[in-house]
Amino acid sequence: MSNALQILGGLGVFLVGLRMMSDGLQKASGDRLRAVLAGMTQNRFSAVLSGFVVTCAVQSSSATTVLVVSFANAGLLTLMQSGGMVMGANIGTTLTAWIVSLLGFKVHISKFALPVIGIGFPLSLIDSRRTRHLSEIMVGFGLLFLGLAFLKAGVPNLKESPETLAFLQDFTGYGFGSTLLFVAVGTILTIIVQSSSASSAITLTMVANGWIGLDLAAAMILGENIGTTITAQLAAIGANRNARRVAHFHTLFNVIGVIWMLPVLSFVLALIQRLISGDPAANVLVATTQVALFHTLFNVANTVLLLGLLRQLMNLVTKLVPLKESESEGPHLAFLQTGLMRTPELVSVSARTALREMLLVCHEMFKALKEVILNPDQKLGKLVDHIKREEQRTDDMEEELVEFCTNLARAGTSMAVGRDVARFLEMANDIERIGDHCMNLVLLAERRWQKRYEFREAALADLGEMMNEVSKMLEITAHAFDPDGEHVMGDARILEHKINDMRNINRKRHAARMQEGDVPVRQGLIFLDMLTNMEKIGDYCWNVHQSLHQMH
Repeated sequence: MSNALQILGGLGVFLVGLRMMSDGLQKASGDRLRAVLAGMTQNRFSAVLSGFVVTCAVQSSSATTVLVVSFANAGLLTLMQSGGMVMGANIGTTLTAWIVSLLGFKVHISKFALPVIGIGFPLSLIDSRRTRHLSEIMVGFGLLFLGLAFLKAGVPNLKESPETLAFLQDFTGYGFGSTLLFVAVGTILTIIVQSSSASSAITLTMVANGWIGLDLAAAMILGENIGTTITAQLAAIGANRNARRVAHFHTLFNVIGVIWMLPVLSFVLALIQRLISGDPAANVLVATTQVALFHTLFNVANTVLLLGLLRQLMNLVTKLVPLKESESEGPHLAFLQTGLMRTPELVSVSARTALREMLLVCHEMFKALKEVILNPDQKLGKLVDHIKREEQRTDDMEEELVEFCTNLARAGTSMAVGRDVARFLEMANDIERIGDHCMNLVLLAERRWQKRYEFREAALADLGEMMNEVSKMLEITAHAFDPDGEHVMGDARILEHKINDMRNINRKRHAARMQEGDVPVRQGLIFLDMLTNMEKIGDYCWNVHQSLHQMH
């Protein structure tokens, strides 16, 4: 009983250390991770690399896969990109096993764990963001290996207590059946502890203490690869079909890997034993590194074999998770509520990308508006209704963003992230106001149609010219959210001045036409109101540029 409690306690300390170190790494590398995620391309190879880099940096495949599911739900990543990142995350998560196997058993690093914690904790008292992040990494690192030491102490050594192997012997004599049993054990263990890193540490501890050999450890590793997919499945609950497809792909990818690996397992293990020769029973380092190598080889081989079939696998997943009638094909922001809130420095990229998505909706509204306003002789009721629906959508997006930012602010953010949250809220309001002015313009167009007002060709030309400039402003404002988008601020400043000047010039021209009696007063007021609303859109776009500039 005491051993069981010590194992549970050691596992708890290990998990706390792993989470703390992961959080610190994410906060320290947040800006670089944002660039990796935001710079994602359609290339499946770069997607795999991005998934690998992010997972190595944050030491948590769960954080990466949940973020990928979230972005897929938002329409910010395609299925191909998401699949590639999931593959890369599977490879990246094997780094933890290497760290534990190389440092956790042969090297008595637990002796340095307390000094590392002792040095790291005082750093948290220094008023410096980087220093606090370093403190979190050091304390987490120390707790991780301290927990591993407790875990090792709680698991009896086979050489000292051979009777502890008795219960395992009941399960090891069934050949392939034993392999399947330990695959199931690895799966269940990972589902329970909700961390493939923790379950692989337990597996390595069992190997180091002689409880199981390489064959059964490899079976547990295969099971852990299946069990870790539960995190993505949980994140996809209540999300749209794209998120569910990514979660199903993660499960399908890992299950297929286990299925093809099981028949060739003995050959792969023989290869590993040749690559890392030695007596596992006499040398702990040989035993643990063989397991770590299998973990990496399996995930790399599975990625290499299935990367070329990624499109076919996604087609299969699409059939498994079809589009329901109640779902739309457009992107959603509901993903903002499914992301990991405990890592705000990484998750805040979601808000930035969602703001861009919201702005693109406004840009599409404005393009539709241009057709409505510049074709006064055509009845475009369906297009008008579409614009009204999109304006309501921007309202809903702002509401979701505000809720998300509120949760993000409560997630123990740093001062820098707190300032970003304030900017996100400002930009969400500015973009929602752009949608409001688009709605004002469509209502003015409707009134013009109902009253049968006819604008002169000169007035329509003025409106068309100004709408072209406002459309350019919306386009470069969306581009400003890209990693390399800061350079467009100068262009935005020029455009904002140009839109203001055009508003003033067109006002004077139209006032002159009204004074000459060529244009009825009420008709003239509709034209002037259109100019004002377009100029306001330019102003709010400029506000967004300023907020983004202040965040750099």
